[in-house]
Parts: sequence; C-alpha cells; structure tokens
Amino acid sequence: MRIGLITTLKTNIGDDLIREGICLLFQEAFKGHQIQFISVNKHIPMSVYPFWHPVHLEKITRFLPMGRFRIGQFIKRFAIKLKRTRFDGCQLIVQCGAPVLWPNCHLCEWAEPLWYQVVGRLSESLPVLNLAAGSCYPWERQPFRISDHGEAQFLKKILGYCQMTTVRDPLAQNLFTSLGEDTTLIPCSAFLAGRGKVNNRHHGKIVLINYMSGAGHYDWNQGINPYHWRNTVTALIGQLRKRHPLAFLCHNESEYHMAQELAPEIPRLFPKTVGEYFDLVSNARVAICNRMHASVGLAGLGIPSIAVGTDTRLLMVNTIGLPSFYVKEMNLNQIEQGLEDLIRDLPKERERLLTLQSETWNRYLEIISKFNFN
Repeated sequence: MRIGLITTLKTNIGDDLIREGICLLFQEAFKGHQIQFISVNKHIPMSVYPFWHPVHLEKITRFLPMGRFRIGQFIKRFAIKLKRTRFDGCQLIVQCGAPVLWPNCHLCEWAEPLWYQVVGRLSESLPVLNLAAGSCYPWERQPFRISDHGEAQFLKKILGYCQMTTVRDPLAQNLFTSLGEDTTLIPCSAFLAGRGKVNNRHHGKIVLINYMSGAGHYDWNQGINPYHWRNTVTALIGQLRKRHPLAFLCHNESEYHMAQELAPEIPRLFPKTVGEYFDLVSNARVAICNRMHASVGLAGLGIPSIAVGTDTRLLMVNTIGLPSFYVKEMNLNQIEQGLEDLIRDLPKERERLLTLQSETWNRYLEIISKFNFN
C-alpha cells in the first residue's frame, strides 16, 4: 500500500513528529500490510514529480539567452499533462499537520503545482485526508472569519479535495465553520509520535528549555521585544538552576547556537531523528517551550510543559490542556510558579496526558476506519 504524504522535510524536527504520529496511525490501521510512505516536501512542490519526469526540463531553459520564460512555461504545461507524479499509484494522500490557515495562505508556493494540479486531479479517484490542520495568525489579530476572497477560494478548494479534515486548534475550526465547512477538533498528530516510548522505569529530573529569539518564529508586527524574552529566560535559568538540573532542547541549528550564547554551561540536546529525540528527552520532568511541537511532542511522553509564543499556534497546546502564554502577557513569576505547579502535580498530570493520548489515538483510528483505501 502506497500512502502519499504532503509534509515538510529537513527543516526542523517538529515536522518529523507530526509525520511520525500519522505514520504510526496508518501502520496500526493497516497492520499486516506492507506500507510505503511517499513524502513530498510542500516547500519544493515540483518534487512531487520523479527526477526523470520531463517537467524538470523547464530548469534547463533558465540558461537560454532569449525566450526562456515562454519556453519554460510551454515545457511545464506539456509535461504536467503527462501526469506520472510520485503520488500517482498511491491509494491515499495525507496532508500532514502544520498551519493551513494564515494571512495570504492562498499565495503559498505549493497551492498551484501541488494542490490544484496534482491533489485536485487525484482526489477524483482516491481519498485525501487533511489531518491536524492548524491556524497561524498574530496573537493580537486573530480573525473571526475568512473574509479575503483569495484565501476563501483556496481553503474551499482544499476542503473540497479532502474527504476528511481534522484541526488541531479551535480557531482553525471556527474559521473553517465561517466557510460553511465542518471539521473535527482533535490534538495534533505529533502528540502520538512518542506512543510506546514512555519511560516508566524512573521519574525524570531535568527541566528542559526550548528557546527561540523573541519566543517564536515571527514578530508579526506586534512590537515584541526579543531582548525582554531573552532577559526573562536568563533570569528564569538563574532561579531554576538552584533547584533543578537544566538542559536546552534545540530543534534547529539556530536554537543550538543561541542556547550556547545564553548559558554555555548548560547541556544542549539537539536530536536529529525522532528516535533520538525521545531518547534524549526521556529523563525530563517538565519543560518551557517556544516551539509548540516541543510541547506537544513532550506531552506524548507524559512530560508537561508551559508554552510561550507569538501566534495562534499556541492554541494547539491549549487543545491538550497545557498552559500557554502570549509572550507579551507573561512575566518571570508566572512562568516559574507555573513550572513548580506542574512539578508538584506531576504524577496526576502525567496520567492525564497519557490517558488523553490514548483517547486521541483511538479517535484518529476511528476516523481512518471510516474510509476504504483499497
């Protein structure tokens, strides 16, 4: 069985956690079957075509002295009609998590070449599932509805291609409702990536810190002062190290180097694979995270955290019942006390998270079981 995955590759391990949760689900749903996952990086949408496909000849035209744009477009239009993508021959296509709704989402580089030209065509003959779709809007400017015509058309097309869409946060659900579309709210699939990897032998001791400059990917023109967050984390480290062993959890090279600058004496964990990720964090007790998928991934091991961010990705953490703060609305005392509260209630919180993970697992499997993928 071949399953096509629309995903992000080689950017940060959060995307791997999303994809791993989905792969585990389908391996369970089709236990006993040989499954081949065909991953396509949506940020390189033409990679949906195999390397030998004539569509890639368009790249050669860039070296022509004259008429390269016209010739390139002709080759692309002709080659696309040949079809033969890496998704042709699949029995199912899955859009793997990540934000689907954000300002000007219809202008993304994969809308036309991946969704419209490939997934739209294949959706007429095979199921397409959109799992763990999320929102990503500035925290201070959360929309009540999709009002932009281009965004609305793009999102309606995607929903039309998909036989099922699940969302990971309530804003995404409300925005899809504003388009007249029903979706199912269920925790992000990254919550399932650690299933079966829980360390039951001993209780963790380490407090993890996942640090990003300014507490998030983007400022979103919200006037966020990155130095304020840096100073807060520095002060927090000074307080926490008096009582707990600490370690940085880094999702990419930038975070790894910033951690070195922030507190060079504190160990840095920089897992490169999902398996390595769960091995390295298995001794953690609690965490504070700027990456939402750090919070969600850790939660799948029964490790609670506090999330601090800049946009509505924070809402995916709320979906699993963990505390979160918009970076401009928090202070050192709130974070420190919040972490100590999590530590105090750790056995109860660990049990709650693992119970919720089991319920989430079963809900996804129930959704998958409704479709015939033969």
